[in-house]
Amino acid sequence: MRKSIFLLAAFCLLCSKAAFANNDRPAELRAIVKFELDSGRIIVPVRLNDSQRTLRFLFDTGADGMAIRQSLADSLNLPESHSQSANIVGGTAKISISRGNSVHIGDTLTLPEQSIALFPEISGDLDGILGLNPAYRYITEVNFDRQEIRLYSFGKFQYPENGEFITMKDSTNIILIPATLNIVGKKDAEGFFVFDTGASYHLIGFSRFVRKNRLLLTGFKPESEASTVSMGHATPVFNGKAFQFRLNRFTFDQMPVTLQASSSRNDSADTPDGSIGIFIINRFNFVIDKKQRTVFLSPRE
Repeated sequence: MRKSIFLLAAFCLLCSKAAFANNDRPAELRAIVKFELDSGRIIVPVRLNDSQRTLRFLFDTGADGMAIRQSLADSLNLPESHSQSANIVGGTAKISISRGNSVHIGDTLTLPEQSIALFPEISGDLDGILGLNPAYRYITEVNFDRQEIRLYSFGKFQYPENGEFITMKDSTNIILIPATLNIVGKKDAEGFFVFDTGASYHLIGFSRFVRKNRLLLTGFKPESEASTVSMGHATPVFNGKAFQFRLNRFTFDQMPVTLQASSSRNDSADTPDGSIGIFIINRFNFVIDKKQRTVFLSPRE
């Protein structure tokens, strides 16, 4: 299962750290959540409402909300509030929503009044997905070296010296950041990519972006072919190496890339250009500040 809603618009800039100096009060540490690294995945312990059962949730910055398996929701007596359509990779799906839940993350953080999407399946051994819910309320610092997420009140945050700010695209619930993909060393293709810790790959270019920039027709030599399946919708993909991928000043040469071919459905204009997965993201520790609309990347030692 991949995520749901992609909303986007407007314009975004790269910026320097100095541009975000402000007169807010200092950010204060509110909670520390230890996480498990499992095959690159960030797994956080979660309890729901009054249940004492500890669940394994994927921390997924490519999702704008939370999700849980329907069967597990039934066993925990999560109330179903309503149904709605959700956009997924390959089409749309009808899902149920449970409102008004208390979500306990780790030992020190509780998010009240949370809505949770109920899906027939959650991939692998996971119980659910924790999306950007903490980031809507706190500055969210993820440190892979310490294997912990630190949550701070919004305010003046002390950033490391060895990093870079990237500004999110405005008017979007998910994190979209600008980046440049060069497939065979000729033409750059610029786009806005989902910052997606829940994706187990380096980079994927979605079909509309691939078609617009003719990425499959520029001399790209696929090393393998496959398909992505989401809620029963299959889309062909081609795997290979990209000459270069640039994320602000950070450059990745001969990087694995997946290019999504055109499918039977029509991609809308608000579909992201692609997704940056965990195998790029985990080369950095990072800070998400939704209030300032920034992601700060600090290379790991």
